[in-house]
Amino acid sequence: MTNVGKCAVCGTHASLKCMACKKVYYCGKEHQKIHWKKGHKADCKCYEIASNELLGRHLRATRDIKCGEIIMQESPLIYGPKVASAPLCLGCHSKLPIPENNYYKCRKCAWPLCGPDCEKCEHHIDECELMSSRNFTAKIDYIPSKQEMGKKESAYCVILPLRCLLLKHKSPEAFKKLLNLEDHLQERIDTPLYKVLKANLVTFIKIILGMNEWSEEDILRVAAVLDTNAFEVRQPAKERKVRAVYPMAAMFSHNCISNARPAFNELMQIVCIAKTEIAKGDVISISYTQPLKSTLMRRLHLAQAKCFDCVCNRCKDPTELGIFAGAILCSRCKVGKIISTNPLDNSAVWQCQLCPHKLSAKQINLGNAALQEELNALNKTSPRFLEEFLLRYRDTLHEKNTHVLQVKYALIQLYGNIPGFYLHEMNDAAIKRKIELCLELLEVADIIDAGWSIFRGNILMDLQEASVMQAKNEYLNGLLTREAVQEKLAEAMQLLNEAMNIMKVNSDVESLSLERIQRLAKELDVDI
Repeated sequence: MTNVGKCAVCGTHASLKCMACKKVYYCGKEHQKIHWKKGHKADCKCYEIASNELLGRHLRATRDIKCGEIIMQESPLIYGPKVASAPLCLGCHSKLPIPENNYYKCRKCAWPLCGPDCEKCEHHIDECELMSSRNFTAKIDYIPSKQEMGKKESAYCVILPLRCLLLKHKSPEAFKKLLNLEDHLQERIDTPLYKVLKANLVTFIKIILGMNEWSEEDILRVAAVLDTNAFEVRQPAKERKVRAVYPMAAMFSHNCISNARPAFNELMQIVCIAKTEIAKGDVISISYTQPLKSTLMRRLHLAQAKCFDCVCNRCKDPTELGIFAGAILCSRCKVGKIISTNPLDNSAVWQCQLCPHKLSAKQINLGNAALQEELNALNKTSPRFLEEFLLRYRDTLHEKNTHVLQVKYALIQLYGNIPGFYLHEMNDAAIKRKIELCLELLEVADIIDAGWSIFRGNILMDLQEASVMQAKNEYLNGLLTREAVQEKLAEAMQLLNEAMNIMKVNSDVESLSLERIQRLAKELDVDI
């Protein structure tokens, strides 16, 4: 029997269904065209909510989706400071500038703000009224030594959960959407973080603010919903770094080799873009982790932060699709790589591919932690210290080890972009080094973060800059003919066009790219 419904335009029985979203019926093509122009174009979705035992609720493509296509655009249900945050304004959420003496304080609740205008911001009014009615005043002050160290304030951990609780009466429908999201509270309840939340957040809500309608479990469940579903939103142009909840975007499942990625526009909307072509029926996935991290690192992070064990194709493969990001060189045979005997078991033994030498997962974890700590402490004001790291560990870490990849990515961002190493200041060897690093990382990106990924886009941008500067120098030194240099510039332009297509959805990244292009144009002030 043919499915029938009511025509969205005239209400008569209809069997013609929208081929994109498959949710709306029409009595004929004419009414379909009319409805499309009236607004269905904006409402038509290329995805549907599905569910299975492995992924739970997730989004699945209802039609073929092209690379670069916008899958979803959604405004935040609610947003606010991260659990630990540098001092920011609770009105506009911008990072607070260094003051002459102390931050401007809200005249009612004493939380730091930009100024009087932000006291009236809709985000701050309700929480301010409640806190001031209970005679609570925040105690965050500007302390030069803390500011210099980039000290984050843990007091901000109460703000976003409080805003969520206030939704119950302010916007019951929004609160219902929030509680409909997964929380994984049972997995989180006995963790160190939630023991701290029991002592601090619950006390703040129930005792200090007197919100006795909420049980300890209710409060912690809201915190768990945020930890499970909130996205970190960064807007460098506004110096804003917050976390936000997008109920529909929260349905995107994770895959270490994802086919989509989130971006955020100037209106704080999440814009999800297809990184690659997505076939009808495929699960639409984004990555919750960093692609350059090894399988053991990614799986541990996902288990701790998101409460699930990833079993994607990259995580299943001991070689990580041929990248061997988690592997180290064998200290016995000096040739083989030591890899996990079972990558889906975080405690499995690691063994050399070519000899019997074995290491425990604990030894691998301790080694990774020590190397990561060393990396974090490196002076990153000059490429020299990163290059020395690569030299120091060349007999232990192979060329695609996770720590090596992280250093190489940092190097291509330093070469050409910091004082003393701007493109016009770099010698031929340094430019050649940058191009080599870009090409190496591009090969990696094409395997673990292919298509329209920000990672790939950044590499393409750096590669085309260095290629153009190399062509210019070779032309000026008589090593390239006019025709040859123009051919190289045309190739660089192709890289630039692809990079700009990738970056254009994210307004802050796009503006940064344009700045770099303008800077490059000045450096290329030569008649070619």
